[in-house]
Amino acid sequence: MYEPNDTIVAVSSATSDKRAIVRISGLATLEVLQRIFISEIDISKAQITTGQVVIDNELKVDAILYLFPAPNSYTGDCLAELHIHTNSPVIERLIGNLLLLDLRMASAGEFTARAYLNGKIDLAQAEAVGEIVASSNRFQLAAAEKLLTGSLSKTANQISLSVMDLLSRIEAGLDFSGEDIEFITRSQGIEKLTEINAQLEQLLAGSISYESMIDLPSVGLAGLANAGKSSLLNKLLNRKRSIVSGERKTTRDILTGLLELDKSSCIIFDCAGLLLSGQQNNILDELAQQAAVESLQNASLVIFCVDISSADFDEDVSVFKFIEPKSLIAIATKSDLLSEDELVVRLKKLKELFGFDFLPTSSETGDNLILLGDMIDKKIISLAASPAAATTGKMLDTKCELALTARHRQAVNEAISNTNQAICELELGNDEIVAMLLRSVYSSICLIESVPVDEQVLSNIFGRFCIGK
Repeated sequence: MYEPNDTIVAVSSATSDKRAIVRISGLATLEVLQRIFISEIDISKAQITTGQVVIDNELKVDAILYLFPAPNSYTGDCLAELHIHTNSPVIERLIGNLLLLDLRMASAGEFTARAYLNGKIDLAQAEAVGEIVASSNRFQLAAAEKLLTGSLSKTANQISLSVMDLLSRIEAGLDFSGEDIEFITRSQGIEKLTEINAQLEQLLAGSISYESMIDLPSVGLAGLANAGKSSLLNKLLNRKRSIVSGERKTTRDILTGLLELDKSSCIIFDCAGLLLSGQQNNILDELAQQAAVESLQNASLVIFCVDISSADFDEDVSVFKFIEPKSLIAIATKSDLLSEDELVVRLKKLKELFGFDFLPTSSETGDNLILLGDMIDKKIISLAASPAAATTGKMLDTKCELALTARHRQAVNEAISNTNQAICELELGNDEIVAMLLRSVYSSICLIESVPVDEQVLSNIFGRFCIGK
C-alpha cells in the first residue's frame, strides 16, 4: 500500500476559489521544486520563501513555499508546502503536471503514515491526527490534541516499565531457583501486580471513548401535543425548522437539526406529540405515535416538555411512561404565561408528580434557554465518559482526561484480564505461568504505541484519513 521511496503529492486543504495548499514529500521533492518554483531556495535549511509556481509554459502564479528538509519535517522526509492563491482548475492542472514528473498521488493518510514509519510520531499520535481532522466539536478536538501530545503513550510507557521490572524479578527468581536468593517476595509481587492493575483500571475509568464522540448524539423533544416543543426547537436552532401552530398534532414527521453548543454538538429532533391510546383517531396518528416513541427510546438524551400553563398534568404523567429515556432533562414550557407566585406553586406540583425538578423555560421570552443549552452540553459530555463517570455524574475535564480509541481500550482490557489472572497464579505459587502472563500484559500495553506493521494494519488505521493528511 505505502511505498516509502516514492515522492507523493496531494492537495492538503480543501481547494476553494481563492486558495489551496499543495503538499509534496519524498526523495525527489527538491528536484521537483527546482523545476516548478521560481525563486532562490536554500535547500540546507527550513524556510519560507515567496515566488511563483510554473503551471505550464504560459501560466505562472504567485505562491509561498514552506520547505522542511529531511529529517526535520512532519513526515521525516523532505517536505514542501506550496500555498497558492488561485482557483480549482489551475490547481488541478498543476497536480496533473506534477504527476507527469513521476510523482504519485498520496493515499488517504499517507503523509501521517510516513511520519509514523519514519519514527516521527507513535501510533497513538498518528491516530490523534485522524481524530483532529474528524473533530466535530471543541471537546472532541481538545481530547484529540491531548492524545497528539503523547499523553497516552507516556502513561502506557510508565505502566510497561513497571510490568517489565516485575517480570525481570520473577524470571530472575526462576533462573536462580536453586540459589538462596529472593529477588521479590510473593507478597511484594502481588502488591506490585495489584498496583499495575489499578493503574490500568484507572486508565479506562478516567478515559473518553472516541467512538462515542465521533457519532453525534441525538436529543429528542418529548411531550404532549402543543407542549411547546416546536417553538423550543426553532428557538434552540435559531431558525424556523418546525411549524408552530395553536392547533394540535401539527407535527407528524421527525424534524431534525444540528445544534452547536459550547463544547459539543448534537442532532436535536422534534416529533409528534405523545398521545394516549384513545386519542389516536386515524392511521396517521398511529404511525406518527410509533415513530415518535421509537425515536425517543433510541435518543441519547430526552428533553421532556410539560406546558406549565395547563390546568392539570394528568396526561403528562400518563405519556411519560412511553419514553424510557437513557438520560433526561425535564423542562416546564410557557413559563411566561404565569405569575411568579403561580409558577413556584406549579413547579412544586410537577416535582411531587414526577419526582424530579423541572426547569422553567419560555420560547417567547427566551427565559432559561441559555441554561438549558448548558445542561444539554453537560449531559452530552457526560455521555461520552466512561460508564463509571456517567453514573456518578462526573464532568470531564479536557485538560486532564485521556481519549482512547476502540483499539486502545481493547489493548488495556486484555492487559487487565491477564493481570488479574497473574495475581491468582502468583498466589498459587505458579511463577512460570505468572511470567508468561506478564509477557502478555507487556505486549498488550505496547500495542498502544506500535503494532506489527503490515499493509492491512496501516490501511485500517490511516484509510479513513482524508487525502493530503
